[in-house]
Order: sequence, then C-alpha cells, then structure tokens
Amino acid sequence: MDIIQRNLFSLLRSGAFQSTEDIEPMSAFKWGRLYQLAVMHNVVPFVYDGIIHNKNQFFLHLTEKQQKDWEKAMSDYRAQEKEQDDLEEDEYLRPDRLTNPLLNRRLQDILDDEHSDMTSRQLLLILLRVVRHLFNEGMPIRQLTELGIFLRKNSQRIDYQAVGKWIERLRLTQMTQLIGEFLIRLFGFSEEDIPFLKERKEKRIDHIAQELIEFTNTRSQDWYFSQQDGGIFVHNTNSSATFSHVRRSARYFKYYPSESVTNFFSSFVHSLSHIEE
Repeated sequence: MDIIQRNLFSLLRSGAFQSTEDIEPMSAFKWGRLYQLAVMHNVVPFVYDGIIHNKNQFFLHLTEKQQKDWEKAMSDYRAQEKEQDDLEEDEYLRPDRLTNPLLNRRLQDILDDEHSDMTSRQLLLILLRVVRHLFNEGMPIRQLTELGIFLRKNSQRIDYQAVGKWIERLRLTQMTQLIGEFLIRLFGFSEEDIPFLKERKEKRIDHIAQELIEFTNTRSQDWYFSQQDGGIFVHNTNSSATFSHVRRSARYFKYYPSESVTNFFSSFVHSLSHIEE
C-alpha cells in the first residue's frame, strides 16, 4: 500500500472512529490524488472529518485550492444527502437478496423471522452489502467504514451467536473472514472487536486490498450493455470493466463459491436489461 492509500485510511480511521493517527508527509499532487480516491469511493465526509481532527499535524498540509475543493465536496455531499430519499440505489446492489436461489430463500427466512433481534439482522444486511459491492464494484471502502461504525456503536446489542448461525447457514463464513481481515488490517480493529471472526488464515489481505483500491476501480454501471438511439447494435459501456468483473468473480470464488457464480451470471443478465426492446 502506497503513502497515498496509507494516509487515506489514516484519515478514514480518524474521521470515522476519532482515533489518533500519524499523517505522513506528501506533496500537493499526492494530496490531490487522495482527494480523488475519497470522492471515487464516496468517503468524503469521513476523510474530511479526519482532516479537521488532525488539522494541527505538521505534515497535513493542503493548498488553499485543495481546502476549497474539500469544502465544496462536503457541500455537494450534504446536498446529495438531503435528496437521498429520492435516489434509488441500483436494484442489483440491494443487500436483502442473494442471487443463489437456495441461499436467497434462507436469507428471506432469516429476515422474516420476527422473533430474531433487529440489530443483529441489521448487522447481517450490512455484511451482505459489503459482499454485494465487493463482487460487483470493487473495494467497498464506504460500506466497510459503515460496518465498522455500526459495530462500534452497537456491539453490546448484537446477538453474535445468532449472527454466527446465520453466517454458517448462508455459507458466508469465508467471506466474513475476509471482511474481518479488512477491518483489522485497514481500519484498526482487533480480533476482540469482531466476535464473528474465526481463526485468521488469510495471508494475502494486503495484496487483495491493493488490487481493489487501484485508481482504475470500476462500477457495476460501467459494464452495462446499451443500445444507441435508433441503432440495432448493442455495445458494452466499458469493456475493461467487464474483464474486471470477470476477474473479481474468479478471485472471490474460493470465498463464496455458492454465490459468486450465480452473481456473475445474474449481473450479466441484469446488464442486458438496459437494452431497449
């Protein structure tokens, strides 16, 4: 992980969890790249809070233009937040469904159980949201941050025994292991903070994180198929995004084999839905 990414996560941790972090010295150009990463991964408010929290650190130096860029980004975020209720998230990224029919039936049974704890079900949905974004959009930095905040605020209210049973029932064990490793390596969590984490076996987490956080990160919409107005030819929005999606599906097959295959084919079919009849 390079210095830009290290500072990004330092500011994320500081802004989201009010931790004390040492900011490394960077040039104005690299601070500009960090800003681009924060916007790309939709973590502007957390990073901005980290900047404010560490504003007196010697090595946190932003130009006047960069300060204005951050203030404008925060203003845009607040405006978008007010309209959030009117914005619809891509249906395909909803966390309350799985593409594997058997696992989806099990998930719906869990969500329909009125006797289970609401906070615990919320945790399950947040975990599934991370998985959906990991499969379809790359490094889910925003979703991991929200997961970390939820765990910090609600740890005492969560029925981890029930969550553990749901994870096994949905065959999510290996995927939640990976998510737990992300929280430990990138967000400063300890093993004690993540009761659903079992024996740590993942050795390639830094390599995986590096691959996922690259500036070439793509979005699910990037590889939707579309049709030109009045045309008969169908084309792909971004061919490189398609190959990235294939590589991600292959990379995470071992973590969630029962879902990764159906997710890929389901997302392919979903992309075709953007073609006009």
